[in-house]
Amino acid sequence: MSGSMRWHRAGIYDMRHGATIAHPGRRTGAVECALARLVWEGDFASLHSFAHVNREMALGLLRRGVSLRPVPAPAPVPAPAPAPAPAPADAHTSAPAPRPTTSGSGVAGGVSALSWNRYGPLRRAMQAVEPETYARMRDNRPVHVRHLWPPDFGRPGGCAKFVLIQPWEYSYLPSAWVGPVKANVDEVWAYSRSVRDCYVRSGIAPEKVAVIHPGVDPLLFHPYVPPTPVPTARCYRFLFVGGAATSRKGFDVLLRAYVRGFRRSDDVCLVVKDYFYGPVEDMIAGLRADPDAPEVVYLYGGAAPWVMPGYYTACDCLVLPYRAEGFGLPALEAMACARPVIVTGHGAALDFCSPDVAYLIPAKEALLPGNRVGDFPTCGPPSWAEPDEAELVRLLRHVFTHRDEAAEKGRRARAHVIAGFTWEHAVSEVARRLGG
Repeated sequence: MSGSMRWHRAGIYDMRHGATIAHPGRRTGAVECALARLVWEGDFASLHSFAHVNREMALGLLRRGVSLRPVPAPAPVPAPAPAPAPAPADAHTSAPAPRPTTSGSGVAGGVSALSWNRYGPLRRAMQAVEPETYARMRDNRPVHVRHLWPPDFGRPGGCAKFVLIQPWEYSYLPSAWVGPVKANVDEVWAYSRSVRDCYVRSGIAPEKVAVIHPGVDPLLFHPYVPPTPVPTARCYRFLFVGGAATSRKGFDVLLRAYVRGFRRSDDVCLVVKDYFYGPVEDMIAGLRADPDAPEVVYLYGGAAPWVMPGYYTACDCLVLPYRAEGFGLPALEAMACARPVIVTGHGAALDFCSPDVAYLIPAKEALLPGNRVGDFPTCGPPSWAEPDEAELVRLLRHVFTHRDEAAEKGRRARAHVIAGFTWEHAVSEVARRLGG
């Protein structure tokens, strides 16, 4: 760790950004532990955001002494991608990294995120509870949390409380969800206020829906992480993270704005870290065919959690002109790395982004045709945001030409994240909801 960081007994003090961070291996004691029996169902091994949230929430609860039973669920299968790099030794222990797992991971290339030593407590929790022990836990009526895709609204037998985490980003829920949520679910945990509003607008009782934001570990995502190598010699680098092939991420908006704002002669590159929904190499090839177009580096494939922080520190600014998001975790991760973010000023990101800590793209709400989103008929007219492309062009140019200002905004963003949007904060809210 850089010399500009120093350890305190209670954690780490980030001298540059002025915040004390609890050490992730240290139990805080505040919630130990009225939560005696908790079942958490979902994918834990894959590289997509659902699995990442499951891993970090379960890990945080285990560190607080919660008797937690992780129940792995099948992962959605992503498009073929290169295997991620093997896990390194954990950042907070000298123990060597275990061999990556190759069976039942649901990860492209067969490498499980659980192979990282960081998730040792979670692996042990999976291995320690035999089926008959789980049956006894069920007899003791545990709280059951389910966070997976595709959704399953069936109430687990024998649970005292059924909690559902099921994000939806389009103003109104699918019609087929509403009845089962009302009948079977005791509480919904929403990633953001916009997701909560979607449930309430669809007829779910407000007292049944709580906002529990995902978080970030500022000891893993910080400005001193060694950069992941990116094949460009350009000085200034914008970064896009997410599934470029799905229109809700707004990659098409970004690509058009980037080409409008820059030329090949500009010392700038757009780094696209793409995953899961399939590659968009045809879009990139079309841009590269123009000899005057600015540089784009396109990287498709899974990035293991120990690699991802280096993409943020390898670049200068994250750009996410989404149309619809449940939360927008890459924006929070970039902010934790003290990188400025340009993000849609509508919906989920407004829970943790403001003009003081981010560049907000103006956006207008736009109705989608028909009461449906893809294969899902909805119980009301669905909508998403349409970010202002011309304003995005201006913001890209502004950040490119006002780098000191943007860097200062990134530093304020990190302090903001540490103050209220870590996994410790998320786990504390879970414990509070469950009476811990």
